[in-house]
Amino acid sequence: MAAKPHRFATGFQFTEGPAFDREGNLFVVNVKGGYISKITPRGRVSTFVNTGGAPNGAKFHANGHLFVCDCALRAILDVAPDGTFRKAVTEWNGSQLRGPNDLVFASNGSYYFTDPEGSSLENAIGAVYHVNADGKVERVTQGMAYPNGVVISADGRRLFVAETLTLRIHEFALQPSGMPAAGRIHAELQPGGIGPDGMAFDVEGNLYVAYYGMGKVVVLDMWGTVIRELPAGGKNPTNLAFGGKERRYLYITETETNSVYVLKNDIPGTPLFGDV
Repeated sequence: MAAKPHRFATGFQFTEGPAFDREGNLFVVNVKGGYISKITPRGRVSTFVNTGGAPNGAKFHANGHLFVCDCALRAILDVAPDGTFRKAVTEWNGSQLRGPNDLVFASNGSYYFTDPEGSSLENAIGAVYHVNADGKVERVTQGMAYPNGVVISADGRRLFVAETLTLRIHEFALQPSGMPAAGRIHAELQPGGIGPDGMAFDVEGNLYVAYYGMGKVVVLDMWGTVIRELPAGGKNPTNLAFGGKERRYLYITETETNSVYVLKNDIPGTPLFGDV
């Protein structure tokens, strides 16, 4: 195992959705508090906005807006830098979303999000959606037992989805349209915790997976083989983001201690759409 991570900030209410703006400020959500916190590079915490719901996964758009999955509002929120927000997506094909969890932007400004609320092993109704640059919503896949974290490869050709309750990471080959051509199981984690949650890539194509209930971040190579395990700071890591100088620091949101931990990493994280 790697060196013990440093506690960067604490005092949150089920923290999730870490996302960095271009000034190096870290934004995290408080799922149970209904608000989003802003953390300066020096660790000073303030409230950015209260959504009145249950904000979860979040990513920055290149225009500086923070897009947030809100489970309670059953919507994708578009939050402006001044804290005002609108509901960008609330339904697909006339049906209201169940409760979005996490999202990721592609290089063209389209994005993918998971919608798992109400799904289980016995009732696998979770789905993944794609929203193109014009706002059109398309369903990528369905029938999943709690689709959770979602990331896209640096070349934009592969989408990865963590299916928490099966302990699986799914990989989808993407067409130029952004829709999948094929899917397969990229990896299946060893049992012992609840399952995989949020994820992030480094520049070498390794996938970092927050393993909720196991107190660690599992690192997979491009073939899905576990090559490292990093301590998460507490038992329940929820999500990950690379930040700091040259993106060489891994920030981990964790709910057992309701803190954010940081761990220096030898390999930089992959730049995201919001970094452009």
